Amino acid sequence: APPPPAAPGKKPWAPARPSTSASAPPARPGGAPPRAVAALTVSTQSSKDEIGIQTLVGDYKETGMNHGKKVYQKMQKIAGHEEIKVYLYYWDQRDGSDFSGWWFGDQVGGSQVWARCASHGPTPPRAGWKVPWDAPRAEPGLLCVEAGSAPSATPAPSASQSFGSSAPPPPPPSPAAGALAAKVRKATAQVDALEAGAQNAVAAAEGLSPNSEGKAIQDVQQQLQKQQAVLQEVQKSLTVDISEARRGGPSATTMVTEFSKLSPRLRKVQQQLAEENQKVRAMQSKAQATVANAKKAAETAAATKAQEETDCRKLEEALPATQEVVALSVDAVEAVTSLAAPLIAEPPDESGDLLKQAMDEIESAANEAQEKITEARKDINMKLQGARKFAPETRKAALAEYSSLQQKLSDAQKRLAPYRSFKREFRSRVQARKQLVEVAEELSAAELEVEKASMMVSAAEHGQLSEDEIGSAEKVVAPAKASIEKAQSKIDNRMRGADGAMKDELAQMLDKVKGIRKSLDTVVMTIRRQRESLSVQGMLKKAAQKVDAAAQALTKCQEAEMPFLKGIEILPADESTKAIEDSEAAAVKTDSTINAAKGFLKAKLQEAAKYVKELSVSVTEELTAHQSRLEVVVKKLDMFKKETSERRMAALLAEVVEAVSETEKKVVVLKGVAEVLSTEDLESVSVDTLKEAIEKTGAAEKEAGAAMAKARKILSQKQREAKGQESASALSKLSGRLSAAQTELSKARKAAGSGERLIKGKAVLAEEEARVAEAEVAVRAAEKRVKPGAEEAALGIEAANPTDTEVEEMSASLAASQKVLKASTRVLETAVTGVPGSMKPALQKLLERGKAGLKTIGELMTLTKEQRERVMSEAFVREGRELTVATEAALERVAEAEMPFLKGLEVLPAGEATAAMESSEEAIASVQTAVSAARNFIAAKNLEIKQFAEPASKAATSEFAQLTERVNAGASRLAQFKKDTEARKKIAMMQQAAEKVTTLEAEVKKLGEAAEPFTKEDADKDQPEEATDRLVVQLKAAQTAMESTKRFLSGRQRDAKGNEAHTEALAELNTRVQETQTAMTKHRKVAGAYEAKYTAKTAIAEAEAKLAAIDEEVKKATEAAAPLIGDEAGERFLVGQSLRTLATALRERMREKCLTHEDLFREAAGGPAPLSSQGFAAWLAKQSEAIGREDIAFGDARREAMARQLDADDDGKISLDEFKAMFLQRFKCLKEISVTDTIDVTKSKTVAKLEGGEMLETYHGPQADESGGMMRIECKVLPSGVTGFVTMQGNQGTKFIEPVLPLAGFCEELEKTVDACVKSVQKSSHFFGAKMSELSNQGRDAAIVQAKSEVAKLKAKASASQGAIHKLKHQIEEARREFPKRERKERDAHIYAKEQREADALLAPAKLKGEAMEAALAAVEAETKPMLALKTAEELTAFATPLAASEAAERAAEAAIAAVESTKEVVAAQQKLLPAVAKGAMLDAKRDFVKMSGRAEVVRRKVKAALEGVREKCSDIVAALEPLVSDAMRAEMRKQGMASHEQYFLALCPPNDDSISEAAFCKCAASLLGEVGKPEQLGLLFRSIEAGGICKRKFQAFLQRYYSVVRSIAITNDFSISTGKTLRKLDAEELIELLEGPRTDEKLGVTRIMGRSLADGVEGWVSVRGNQGTPFLKEVEKRYYASVVELPLEDAFKAEGEAKVVRALKADEVLELLEGPRKQTFEAGTRVKGKASSDGAVGWFTAKDKNGVVFAEADSKYYSCTAAVAMTDAKDIKDCKVLRKLAVGELFVVEEEPVDEAESGIIRVKGKCLKDDLSGWITLKGNAGTVYAEQSTKHFCVLQETPLTQEFSSAKPGEEVRKLAKGEAMQVLEGPKQENHAPATRAKVKALSDGATGWITLKKGSTRSWTPCYRCQAESPMHKVMIAEGAEVVRHIVVGEELEFLEGPAEDGNALRIKAKAAKDGAVGWVSVRDAEGKRAFQC
Repeated sequence: APPPPAAPGKKPWAPARPSTSASAPPARPGGAPPRAVAALTVSTQSSKDEIGIQTLVGDYKETGMNHGKKVYQKMQKIAGHEEIKVYLYYWDQRDGSDFSGWWFGDQVGGSQVWARCASHGPTPPRAGWKVPWDAPRAEPGLLCVEAGSAPSATPAPSASQSFGSSAPPPPPPSPAAGALAAKVRKATAQVDALEAGAQNAVAAAEGLSPNSEGKAIQDVQQQLQKQQAVLQEVQKSLTVDISEARRGGPSATTMVTEFSKLSPRLRKVQQQLAEENQKVRAMQSKAQATVANAKKAAETAAATKAQEETDCRKLEEALPATQEVVALSVDAVEAVTSLAAPLIAEPPDESGDLLKQAMDEIESAANEAQEKITEARKDINMKLQGARKFAPETRKAALAEYSSLQQKLSDAQKRLAPYRSFKREFRSRVQARKQLVEVAEELSAAELEVEKASMMVSAAEHGQLSEDEIGSAEKVVAPAKASIEKAQSKIDNRMRGADGAMKDELAQMLDKVKGIRKSLDTVVMTIRRQRESLSVQGMLKKAAQKVDAAAQALTKCQEAEMPFLKGIEILPADESTKAIEDSEAAAVKTDSTINAAKGFLKAKLQEAAKYVKELSVSVTEELTAHQSRLEVVVKKLDMFKKETSERRMAALLAEVVEAVSETEKKVVVLKGVAEVLSTEDLESVSVDTLKEAIEKTGAAEKEAGAAMAKARKILSQKQREAKGQESASALSKLSGRLSAAQTELSKARKAAGSGERLIKGKAVLAEEEARVAEAEVAVRAAEKRVKPGAEEAALGIEAANPTDTEVEEMSASLAASQKVLKASTRVLETAVTGVPGSMKPALQKLLERGKAGLKTIGELMTLTKEQRERVMSEAFVREGRELTVATEAALERVAEAEMPFLKGLEVLPAGEATAAMESSEEAIASVQTAVSAARNFIAAKNLEIKQFAEPASKAATSEFAQLTERVNAGASRLAQFKKDTEARKKIAMMQQAAEKVTTLEAEVKKLGEAAEPFTKEDADKDQPEEATDRLVVQLKAAQTAMESTKRFLSGRQRDAKGNEAHTEALAELNTRVQETQTAMTKHRKVAGAYEAKYTAKTAIAEAEAKLAAIDEEVKKATEAAAPLIGDEAGERFLVGQSLRTLATALRERMREKCLTHEDLFREAAGGPAPLSSQGFAAWLAKQSEAIGREDIAFGDARREAMARQLDADDDGKISLDEFKAMFLQRFKCLKEISVTDTIDVTKSKTVAKLEGGEMLETYHGPQADESGGMMRIECKVLPSGVTGFVTMQGNQGTKFIEPVLPLAGFCEELEKTVDACVKSVQKSSHFFGAKMSELSNQGRDAAIVQAKSEVAKLKAKASASQGAIHKLKHQIEEARREFPKRERKERDAHIYAKEQREADALLAPAKLKGEAMEAALAAVEAETKPMLALKTAEELTAFATPLAASEAAERAAEAAIAAVESTKEVVAAQQKLLPAVAKGAMLDAKRDFVKMSGRAEVVRRKVKAALEGVREKCSDIVAALEPLVSDAMRAEMRKQGMASHEQYFLALCPPNDDSISEAAFCKCAASLLGEVGKPEQLGLLFRSIEAGGICKRKFQAFLQRYYSVVRSIAITNDFSISTGKTLRKLDAEELIELLEGPRTDEKLGVTRIMGRSLADGVEGWVSVRGNQGTPFLKEVEKRYYASVVELPLEDAFKAEGEAKVVRALKADEVLELLEGPRKQTFEAGTRVKGKASSDGAVGWFTAKDKNGVVFAEADSKYYSCTAAVAMTDAKDIKDCKVLRKLAVGELFVVEEEPVDEAESGIIRVKGKCLKDDLSGWITLKGNAGTVYAEQSTKHFCVLQETPLTQEFSSAKPGEEVRKLAKGEAMQVLEGPKQENHAPATRAKVKALSDGATGWITLKKGSTRSWTPCYRCQAESPMHKVMIAEGAEVVRHIVVGEELEFLEGPAEDGNALRIKAKAAKDGAVGWVSVRDAEGKRAFQC
């Protein structure tokens, strides 16, 4: 169920959006269906228009259930607020009674509710509704809910109407709009004022607190009540205003809305005031209660105080007497104790009276004391009863006092109890006392031992005890522990029987035992910790040794890999094997060492967890540090193992790597070839270029594919052989490279595919456009026949009336056109998805034409439906009859075929039977074909006819039924004949079987005869070849006959089933075959020896013959295709087309002038004599103008070609027959048509009937038949010779004859020739395959093997021929596709010529620009050719004028690019002048423009490529020259003894200049290089460094070349790798300064340099690149740093802070790297926590720092007193004076060596006390062996001043306690402890500002890398000079600009400035990187 309405405190009520109409639901429009019946009707009877009531008024329908009762929804919409929905629903008491009942809301259980009634009836109550829902009471009549009825079409009653009245009263007059607006403003102002006042009142209420005064609370309450009163007045006023506004009708709707908007604000204020008023009332009530409580508390306190004073006086009076009584009782007990104590301690003689008398006295005193205790108890109890009635405080004090007195009595009672029976227990007490004394003595001894042990280990609090000290302490602890346990045992035994005082004494002793034991446990724990600590020190030392051993083992690995670090990536096999084995052995050993260290550290870390917390933490830290060191070693070893594995793989996979590299090269070539196919504007590329590119791409793709396949094959082999993860990983990488190459290959294929699709798309477009156009012609012709023309339409004729013949022709024509268009649309739909995007519009347009044609066909067929269906039905029936008659005629041939079997001979002769069977099968096939054709036609047309209307289909269906019966009857006859024929066939087959067996026997007999000469005993083994060949030939003939016979007999077995005679005959025949096979087997053994040789010879001969036949076929086909694809390229056929065009024009002239062919010939020849070829050409040149036809205005070459073609006999003259041959045409009949005697069809007679396929010829042209509107032509039928007129095309567009063009006939014959050749070649392919298989089955005889080899060679040649014929076929197809275009172009040449002239005019300006562009390109090519022709390094070096050449190339390229832009502009302008729909020459012009644009881009690319090539050559020259010049200059520096590059720079700089000029640089370089230094090359080098002048930094960068180590590599002492000795291994990222080189070892293919490591200055030779191309070094810029903060520049490579500071570097200073970066590692230091002997100061001090400097050391001269001893003034103990006594633990320093006095047996030494510097003699060992002093192991002597600090870390020592002076003694409290120091990175640098050099520490936050490029962050001026004040401004540098650093930085006051050059315009000047206020303007 949905949630209940929100609680009142959450302010859920939001007023409904007010209705803009007085009535609830709007009236329905007239005519609307009646509304649903209302379940409830809600109305109002209130005279007031309460806000929101009209939202609820209306009809309600049932919509569901909620909490067991119905839910209702208002049916009417609220005008202006249609989105609001009103629901009436019930909510039960699940959320409390305050939220239960019936509700009006915007959703069931929603938070917005309008009204509530706390009723729980089954339906909503009629009355009792509170509006709003939390109103204090329900207003009567405000809301009424009644059972509903069918709603009327009238609106609901308004608030001003009586609910249910039949007619509303007349509306009251509406107030003026202006008055309403004023009231709205007034009401709004009132609400605003009310809200302001309410806010003030609420704020005052919120400012109250529980501690506020009552007066303040009352004032606020009055203020809130005042605002509530104001609120009520405003609400009343607003209600009145709304009522008045609603009386204004629809015009006042806006005002009602505005008034309604104020109500929510009022309710909000009302709610706020109510809430705050409630809070204030609660606060006031609380304040009043607080005052009352305070008054009552004060009264109670006064009464209590008076009572306290009275009770206190009573207590003071009663307490002293009670205290006195208790004191007397206690004294009495003490007296008893005093009497008994002497007796127990020293008991007298038991026999005397004295003891008895004493005991009596004690017992008597005890009884008296007991009586006093009893009296005292009574008194206290009585006093306690009275005290409990006292006031609280007095009662508490009294109870405390009396309780204390009671406790004293209880204690006294306990002490007294033992003495009441003293006499009886006296003896046992005396005995117990003695035992207690003994235990006490034992405890004292044990306590003394524990104290002694504690003193012995007390030094442990301040440091580590020695092994001896720990042992001594353990010896003392053991007996002490035993004594304690013994004493405790005795005490425990006595405690069980003790009581009274004895028990108390034992308890005290037990407490003492516990204290002693606790002290002992502390000592034991201390000893344990000390022993653990001692053990830990040894363990940590061992751990360090193990880690060191692992690091040492790793160095052996690095030594083992040195052979690989010289640059030869793949070493010679033996050297590589040894180096790899050494590396792997070293790795194994290191691995073992690491594992041992790992295991040790792991175990010790686990043990450390069990130590005490402090020790565990420190040990864990040190072990973790060792682990970290070990992890570094592990990582290095892992890298070493990986590299070793890669080296092994590289050696093993060299073959794969080579294959993959070769594949990648091939793919790169392929990418280059296919680049043109990847052009974005592929459509602009010509078809010829595309074809050429595709062909080249195909060839390159084959090569790349072959290389790819080879590489994959090798890779697969290696993958199968590979073992281990490393091999798999290496092979996987190679596989990845192959995959990348495969991706590129696929891209090239895809590009080629795009090109092919483009070509194919263009071909499809041309072909289908022709087909669609032809179909459109037919459709338009049909449309003219069916639809009326303009004149008919004007006359009101709505439809044409074609004849049945026309409809039939039209239907056939439309069906054919529909078929063509459907095929075309399918082709186009397929093509449109595969062609490039630019071709899609054209194809889509053509596709739309096809679809439009199909639509028109559909319309035409609809228009002629009735007539067409009738005509088509008749035609179908007619054709069905013809097919049925044909079937019946075929059945007659069946009867003829079976005649031989019906003559009475059951078994015909074999030959006759075979012929008869063949005839029968032919007849069966003929009849079967006829039956199938008839059935298929009838079935198909029957289905088609069923779609026709009944009038047309009924008769046809009936006729088809009859025809079907006739066909089925024929089929039955055929079935019977087939059955008879099958039986006859079996008999004939048995005859044939017998003949085959007889033939087989004859062949085997011949084989025996041929083998006979070989079976004789005297037969010669070397028989003539003729005989052996004959034998083998006969063997093969016999074998063939045997196989054929067996197969035939096997087939007869199936036929003979069920025929006993045939079965017996077959058995007999099989027996004969078996006998024959036995004989043949015998002969085969003889012939087998010669079979292989014969087979080989025959196979070769057959293959050669077959190949010759193939070549002949290919030659024949090639020669046949020559006129189409050869040098002529179809020219003959184009000339023929020109002759046909001429003949057509001449026929028209002849018809106009009534001339004959002879008249025309005489006119051309000038008489009857033959016409010369030249004369014909001259005559033809005049005919265009004479006849007035432009289409015969042929060119000179074409006229001559036409004359040559007419001259059939090639005699140079054209005879009359040859002239007439020009007019001869041949036609082919397409569809049955009649030949008539006259042209007029209506008046003619049929002279012949033509069938499809018949040929005609004529010299005449077509003529129009005016009567039928058809074109007819006079022809002669071939070969009959009948002459007459034939209709060429029907009036519905049906073609009956078509011209037979020479090309069509030629292509038809050519196709036959080529197809025959293809079939022959395919057969040859099968032949060669079969022949190879045959030879493979012949064994491995030498002749067979040789034959296989020869046949394989011949097969390859045959395959080449096969490829040639396929290529020829492709060329023919391409030529055939292209010829119609050429033909059309030839036919429309005159039109094209005219258009061409217009197109040429458009093209002319662009062509001129194109010619200029081509000339510019030629100039670029001419200028760049000399440099681009340079191929070798020697040629580049010898080229003397690169500068001039490059400048000329730049100028030419600039001109060419300008020409390109100009061409493109002109092309774009001329393109705009093209017609919107371009065709013909204009279309060609459009294409030419596209080509020109494309050509312009090609030229641009060529120019850029040429220019880039020149720049690359210049770069190559510079690259070759740069090391020579820089080496020479460095050598010159060394020669002249220059210490820095700056000196050399200044030497080359002119005075007062800050850059080297080109002249100075080139002059210097030329003098150093001699003839090698060509001036222009040096100038080119100069400009590559810095054009215009080389600044100091650039010159320094030129001389100082640096390399960074990419991969670890060895540095050797010699250039030769083989003889050089490894100096050390260079690590990655080390910097190397070039000293000499690079040089290449030509033998190894390795480039090496001589360099100096900046890390440690070692110099030697390093390989830049390995012999497999792997880079080891890369050239980098010299490294610079910038200081981020102020840091010291120190003079030596020492730890920071320990060297002398040269100066402090300021922030942003630029520092040039001179040496380093070098890692500075530190040895572990030693720190000790100690206490100064002089003043007891405690802290940490350094015994040895990270640089090995010793500040303090353990001193054996210090002694500590172990017992008190005297210091005397002399050595002789007998004659000396005591100076003073030395206490235990006091220290002294020995000043002389100890003296052993043999006579006295003592050892004495002279020493000085540290306490007071008193000197004297001290006894070390007494004559009884007592040791008084011993050497201290816990003292250090300070050797030089060092600080004493609070913390352990020397890096963060904390506060300094004081300085320790030299000679001070320090007692060790903790340590010594090892302190490890992180390595630092130091670099030697030079500050560019002043040249100061020194060492700095590189670390984050102190330094950063620096580059000479600065970017402007805030606009800043650039000045000419460094001092900014008053300096001239060069210009302002804007944000984002980049500057190149030239000089500096320098300080200008507090500003930091640099000299720089702007990248934008080359401006040079000084700028402030950081201004005086520290604001940064430029960022590096």
